[in-house]
Amino acid sequence: MAVMIGIGAMMGPGIFALPSEVAESAGPLGIIAYLAMGLLTLFTAFSYSELGAAIPIAGGGYSFTSRTLPRPVAFVTGWFFWIGNTLACSLYAVIFALTIKNYFLPDISVILVVFITTLVFTLINLRGQAEALKFIAVMNIIELIVLVGVGVLGAFHVEPVNLDPIAPMGYGPLIPTMGLIYISYVGFDLITVAAEEIIEPAKNIPRAIFITLGTGIAIYVLLLWVMMGVVNYTDLAQTSTPFIFVADHLFGAWGRWAGIIATIMASLSAFSVTLGASSRVLFALGRDGHFPGFFARLHSTYKTPHIALFVCAGLVALLGASGIVRLLASASSFGYLIAIGIVNYAVIALHRNMPNLRRPFKIILYPVVPILGIITCWFFVPTLDPQSLLLGGVLTVIGGILYLLQPGNRDDLRGFPEFIQRIKIKIQAYWRPHMNVLIIGGGNQGSNIADRLLKQDEFRMVFRSSEYQITFIEQDEVKCEKLEQRYNVPIFQGDGTKQEVLEQVEPQKMDVAIAATNDDQRNSIIALQAKRLGIKQVIAIARDPAYVSLLEDSGIVCISAPYATAAMVENYLDRPGVADLFEIENGVASLIDMEVPEGGTVVGSLIQEINIPDQCVVAALIRDDKFVVPRGHTEIKSGDHVVFVGPSESIQAAHEIFSATEQ
Repeated sequence: MAVMIGIGAMMGPGIFALPSEVAESAGPLGIIAYLAMGLLTLFTAFSYSELGAAIPIAGGGYSFTSRTLPRPVAFVTGWFFWIGNTLACSLYAVIFALTIKNYFLPDISVILVVFITTLVFTLINLRGQAEALKFIAVMNIIELIVLVGVGVLGAFHVEPVNLDPIAPMGYGPLIPTMGLIYISYVGFDLITVAAEEIIEPAKNIPRAIFITLGTGIAIYVLLLWVMMGVVNYTDLAQTSTPFIFVADHLFGAWGRWAGIIATIMASLSAFSVTLGASSRVLFALGRDGHFPGFFARLHSTYKTPHIALFVCAGLVALLGASGIVRLLASASSFGYLIAIGIVNYAVIALHRNMPNLRRPFKIILYPVVPILGIITCWFFVPTLDPQSLLLGGVLTVIGGILYLLQPGNRDDLRGFPEFIQRIKIKIQAYWRPHMNVLIIGGGNQGSNIADRLLKQDEFRMVFRSSEYQITFIEQDEVKCEKLEQRYNVPIFQGDGTKQEVLEQVEPQKMDVAIAATNDDQRNSIIALQAKRLGIKQVIAIARDPAYVSLLEDSGIVCISAPYATAAMVENYLDRPGVADLFEIENGVASLIDMEVPEGGTVVGSLIQEINIPDQCVVAALIRDDKFVVPRGHTEIKSGDHVVFVGPSESIQAAHEIFSATEQ
């Protein structure tokens, strides 16, 4: 399935539209352009393989740079990926529309076909990519069968006279042509976008990347040789559907229909995959604070980023209405070349800043390969069409303005009062912000905490405050290997008490650190180090009263109940203000304790007057260090510690009632 994602994105414009543009600008020299660009792309494939295996998290190139490079650089990467994906999506819609217009409905408007196509696949992606991938896999198989069939059978009809001379316009067009067709080779990037859904990513991501790229190079070179050899390049340059034109020339009616089917399959599968990827990049930019938060909202039923999807679909339809294949392809390559060049540099940053991160796949000849990857991307940017450079420059300026417009990105807005931040959190609470969690200790306790935080059942999707992205630090190699098999998360092998190891995970990007080894002394050292390095929330597992006192005096949350550790960590992160949580009978019911705030809406009310959920019971009151048996006529006072018992949903509702304050 990972290979199908890559093939679905790669086999779009490379064969079904761009050969006409290549024939017009370079003639048979285009064959060498496809081969050379494919080989140069291998440098980037090595970079993606190492990054995808070491950091197997969703988001692809944007996620890699957000974990290894400064925040503004990560934004630039995500911005250009989004531009590249969106323009590529428009290109695929235009290819499909031209096929329909040329072979089915000659009087139909290209704009209308683009609009209908965008609408249909927006609705499909709204329901999630899992359903779409089933159809994409079938379409890709059919497409590959037709491509290989035409390539192999067409090889017997190649006329050498059509390939002579190989460079009728000289070798000057070679480099610009390579830049134009770069979009043909970026499909493997989308494999890493789905990294969290891939089984054994350490092995399968590199394999899928190289299988996808190898397949693409072989098919592109074979078919370009056949297409340029079967007909004269001047004839090929005159058609907007070159693959169908050649298939019709070779095999008549059945070849024409096979070409039409393959073109439709390729354009629609690439359109669906790229539209989904574009919306998820925009979602990530909103989730991480680069764009307004509403881009990160998820659909209440399908859990897909519907607002980001609708925005992308609107822009795809707008750009696709131009119907200009060369402009869309060149501008898309502009976005991809900039972004993927930065991703190549992320490998260097990974080695420099995170030497203890486990890298199941290692680049050969480091750092030569990633440096060559950077050069082979950015070298081609100035060779693109002037209109594409102008469009790219305008989009770059727009991206910079949008970035600076976000409150979190401007220094002069960092000092907002705390109550403003609380209002913002309440307004945006329903879309669950992204929270990076560092767990130091990969034993049973650390694994149980990760299991708890990563669980995606219905209750947690509705009530939890954040989506958690886990990073582990573990010293023992055997435990690291077990963690790799169990989780698709970054794993650093090293001593978590050492400052140099903690610094590699970039503590400034971590929201929470959890010291979860089996040794109180080590946990204390780890927690104090994490606090000193600036991580705002630090939790330590500690049972010795001497360590608990030391840690709490330093502003570190201590958890000392060994049988409820994972539940208490989740409770602390998802329900701030709740002091303790214990689960009863594997989660059938829970017990929590909270303090009634001063000015709370329930202060002065009798328990019987408060609208407490039916399944929730006020089990006890602690007032002035004295136990009070709660009755219906018991009055609630500020500072009371209230103990609730009941199912998790009811307890959450009761906590919100008792923690509310007067406006």
